[in-house]
Amino acid sequence: MISHVHIRNCGMGEVSYSILEKSLRRYLCLRSVPLGEETGDCYTVSVSTDGSLKNDRYRISCAENSAVILAANDCAVHAAVGRLLLESSFNGRGAFVPPEAGKTIDFTPAKPIRGMYFATHFYNFYHSAPLGEVFEVVEDLAMRGCNSILVWFDMHHFTGMDDPGARELAERLRAILKYANQIGISGSLTMLGNEAFSTSPEHLRAEWRAVGKYKLPPNDHYHLEICPNKEGGIEEILRERREMLSAFADLDIRYVCYWPYDQGGCTCEKCQPWGANGFMKLLPHFQALVKEMLPKCEIIVSTWYFDKFIDGEWDAFYPQMSGPLFRDIHYVMAFFFHGKMPECVAKGGVPEGIRFVDFPEISMYSCNPWGGYGASVLTNFLDETNRNSGHLYSGGFPYSEGIFEDANKFIEMGIYTGLYPNAYDALRAYVKSEFCCGDEELYEAVLKTETALARTKERNLPQFRCVIQDPSDIEFVYRTFQKYQKLLPGPITASRNFRLFYLRSVIDYELMTHEYYPIRSEVCQEAMREICRIYSADERTKRWVCPPVGI
Repeated sequence: MISHVHIRNCGMGEVSYSILEKSLRRYLCLRSVPLGEETGDCYTVSVSTDGSLKNDRYRISCAENSAVILAANDCAVHAAVGRLLLESSFNGRGAFVPPEAGKTIDFTPAKPIRGMYFATHFYNFYHSAPLGEVFEVVEDLAMRGCNSILVWFDMHHFTGMDDPGARELAERLRAILKYANQIGISGSLTMLGNEAFSTSPEHLRAEWRAVGKYKLPPNDHYHLEICPNKEGGIEEILRERREMLSAFADLDIRYVCYWPYDQGGCTCEKCQPWGANGFMKLLPHFQALVKEMLPKCEIIVSTWYFDKFIDGEWDAFYPQMSGPLFRDIHYVMAFFFHGKMPECVAKGGVPEGIRFVDFPEISMYSCNPWGGYGASVLTNFLDETNRNSGHLYSGGFPYSEGIFEDANKFIEMGIYTGLYPNAYDALRAYVKSEFCCGDEELYEAVLKTETALARTKERNLPQFRCVIQDPSDIEFVYRTFQKYQKLLPGPITASRNFRLFYLRSVIDYELMTHEYYPIRSEVCQEAMREICRIYSADERTKRWVCPPVGI
């Protein structure tokens, strides 16, 4: 009978090991398994690194009361410990069954980039939660195989990097990236091609209206962006970008992602179509600046929202990937909803020498407010997307708005590592691991929360109304979570991940039984208030990243 777990450092970095010990203790404590000193009745996990192992490979050798982990680097050790836990069984009440003696796991992740993008805006979780809670998300991702965290410093709010608000945001982002670096996870930065501070010179500002061949104005343009085709425009873009990059130059930044739209872009005659014209004009200047300030960085060129505002953008961009402009570009980012690719990519494939990375939507798709009703699972959507276009990618950076889509993070890490062949197997493993329960009924309830995710909103009434488009699974999900709320151990049902699913089931049921008016159910309102507390939402939080409480 194993009474507790002991972990022994046999050669990984001290700081990374201390974080690993902390995250392992937290994982085990939730399952009522102590992490303690080495005794005769404990299970000992020995961890070390071996530089001869390549590509984040790790080996796990299991004996009767012990496991030895040897990994390529500190980050891979975290992933290996996470894998050991997945291969073990817990009942949430103190029982721990490790993998059988003699089992050996020799694993190399399938894809080299296994990232996550933290959206730090609108006073969402990443923007306003205590940093310790954000660090826990980083720790969990490390144990799932994540090796890079991507953030964006949104410049438009501030007059410059000396602006007190700019310093505050920069320090928050730096703290997150530095913590990731201590684990062995690289930092990554994304930035709009022509974004600017609020003090950008008015005579250099970009055109943002739907002029010429543009059928729509670019989303959420700040009207502060700079046109690279105006005299002095490129120089001003680089001056402001240099000022911003200087705040992160001392960190381990592995990737810098150059972004076209949402926000950003210029629709003037000389710049359009932006993605294949003005955006490309800036690219070599951007490359030179990044090489100067972050010489170890690899550059990713994003294609986000190509063809949304103007037709023919992908067709004009595609041949350029085979030209000299992309000789030193490491990756091209492209996310295809439902796996539906532009015709040029579907027919021609990924050009020789180019590697694609994706930017999966795991937070906002079919969900508004984002996370406003608790946990969001996109198993069907992510599986379809990956099935149709996943073969194109060398990994990616899923777009994360907060903690309500933790299951989607797990799914994407499972796909990037190659641990699971599809999203359904990944979700089943998630339920078993997070809730200490392998029951098919609970898995089905988690899976079927996606059915009720899409909803229409009526805002022009005295009372806000939120109509769930397909309520067919709501009662099953609600009854199942009511049942497992009583069956599962108290620490598990009190955990954040279970609680967000439970609250989601309650809110959807209350909406359905109150003609979809949130304000008409006090049970619904209290559930939403609890979600706000979990998200650290307050009066500053924008309505599209928190529950519609009180309306």
